[in-house]
Amino acid sequence: MGDNDQQRILNRLLDAEAHFNDEERQLAKMEIAWAKAALGFRTWGGQRFGHGERVRKMRSLLRVHEILEVFRRRFESGNTLAILNAVALCADENLPLPTWLATAYQSALQAFLQPGGPLSLDAVFQSPNLPSDTPKKAAGARLDWQLAGDLWLAANDIAASDDTLRSLDAVIDAVLSLGNYGVGKTKARELILMIENNQHKLLGHQPSKHLSRFLEKRRKR
Repeated sequence: MGDNDQQRILNRLLDAEAHFNDEERQLAKMEIAWAKAALGFRTWGGQRFGHGERVRKMRSLLRVHEILEVFRRRFESGNTLAILNAVALCADENLPLPTWLATAYQSALQAFLQPGGPLSLDAVFQSPNLPSDTPKKAAGARLDWQLAGDLWLAANDIAASDDTLRSLDAVIDAVLSLGNYGVGKTKARELILMIENNQHKLLGHQPSKHLSRFLEKRRKR
């Protein structure tokens, strides 16, 4: 098999339309994202594609659900900023909003649009963990939480895909080597542990799902 043949096979694997059935092709005429989502559910996540050309999604539906559950618990504890975090995840994964998220987003937006409602979206989507005494502190804290979430997701995905990684230091090194996050190892560790500690408060009854616990169990094998 020549290089051109291998490339054609690779392109086919990465091309959502090559996997569509008749119903999905009809959906694609209206909106290709809907067709891709239908393909993902039909194959139970085996062939899931995001937006753009050849954007194949590697997280399983179960993995996406677990992450959304973290955002749901944050929302239920009073962190309405988690609504936007969850919407962003669904947008990235090209998945429909779960019921709790769709209703929470609608309620929050309707409250903002009502006469006498909140004066800004910052008052609608907020987190009790964000300092708000100065605009600069609030903006910096938002950026930290956003970056922390990105780092934590990347760390979990890399740890799950590479059995040779057995410590948080090794995972952080791998994460930083693959992406430009604009922070050093110490800051990256601090941000990842910030998410871990927050998760512990929300998911304390499921310690096995924490990254640190996962790596600890791996070292004991």
